[in-house]
Amino acid sequence: MQWTPRFAPVQIVQSAALLAALAGVLVWSTLLLTPAVSQVPEAQLPVAAARSDNPALQWFSNQPARLDIKVSGVMASSRGAVAILSLNDGPPRSFLAGERLGQGVKLLSIERDGILIEQGSQKLHLAVTRLSEVPFLPKLTRP
Repeated sequence: MQWTPRFAPVQIVQSAALLAALAGVLVWSTLLLTPAVSQVPEAQLPVAAARSDNPALQWFSNQPARLDIKVSGVMASSRGAVAILSLNDGPPRSFLAGERLGQGVKLLSIERDGILIEQGSQKLHLAVTRLSEVPFLPKLTRP
């Protein structure tokens, strides 16, 4: 008795599909598991790593955020003193003493002539800008 292979068309299609799937897995695994070559020249790598103005780097670092703080004014209220500050050229907002202005930046105290800020381990005093002269205000009542 002699063995004769009998292949049905369905078995041929299934075998071809299985070989195609195995070839796809082999190709994609070699592409995904090989390390990528950097497209950035070596001279530019330290410069890019040293930049701290990238928001993503600031999120994951333990360093205090760099803030451009402008003091518009201070005033007293029933809850205590309030400082009106503009952060990074944004709109002026009110802050209470003890509030956090950014990562590692805290408003320590509000004084009569300015504010005291703690940025990391450094304490800064920012003065309130004062008008040089009192502007002339017209009377609003009739004589």
